[in-house]
Amino acid sequence: MKKKIKKMKVIGVGKWRVVLDLGNRRVIKVAKSKNGISSNKQEVIVYKSAPSRIKKHLGTIKKYGDGYRILVMKKYNRMFPRSKKYKRKLFALRGTFMRNGIIPHDLNSNNLRLKNNGLIVIIDYGNFENRRKK
Repeated sequence: MKKKIKKMKVIGVGKWRVVLDLGNRRVIKVAKSKNGISSNKQEVIVYKSAPSRIKKHLGTIKKYGDGYRILVMKKYNRMFPRSKKYKRKLFALRGTFMRNGIIPHDLNSNNLRLKNNGLIVIIDYGNFENRRKK
């Protein structure tokens, strides 16, 4: 696995994870520590438990494994615009998440992209709190 990772292009580095481009409109998030594993696991939990009105705003998880050390997601390229219009949309989206029992921490433009239809998508939600009733 380490040999494969060395050949991939790094597109993001965080405190606990490295994001690499798989080249097939997918990215892989590789945990660097226990906290990275925890972030990957939290993303899987939030994604699996989210209702469809929320899930459409979360980066699509394609697969995960190795004890949550790796997480493969769809790649989104359209950057989040810093316009008033999209700031208002983001504020409304935050409320939608809260009403559905998901506390969205770290909703900054680095963690946001747009789908082709203009819908806001969150690409890093590893530190969201899921307070939905199981």
